[in-house]
Amino acid sequence: MVAGWIGFALLTVLLSRSGQVLPVVIAVGTVCGLPAGAIMSLPARVLEPKTRAIGMGIFYTVFYAGSPVGSAIGGKLATSIGSASAALDFGAAVLLVCPAILWLYHRIVAGQHRPAIPSP
Repeated sequence: MVAGWIGFALLTVLLSRSGQVLPVVIAVGTVCGLPAGAIMSLPARVLEPKTRAIGMGIFYTVFYAGSPVGSAIGGKLATSIGSASAALDFGAAVLLVCPAILWLYHRIVAGQHRPAIPSP
């Protein structure tokens, strides 16, 4: 996942600065799909079967509510700066925050699975 996010971010920055748009767009399309399956498996790792349906509902609600918010922020940045590259750079910055969020996720999951009584 981390390699996919970093590659996606680098290609997104390259997209706004390269004259070779088509090859970069093809590379972005190829690389951005790499972490998708692993990302979609994360909620199932922490949700028990009896709460999985509601948990996945919350996950997808946040995901689909966040998509237009991120686009709106990128659009505002592009408008205020006067260049579409600002939106792409914002997207790249958000992608580079994803590894830190994944690290936090793993810390939270590790804390949930600690034994109640420490072993001797």
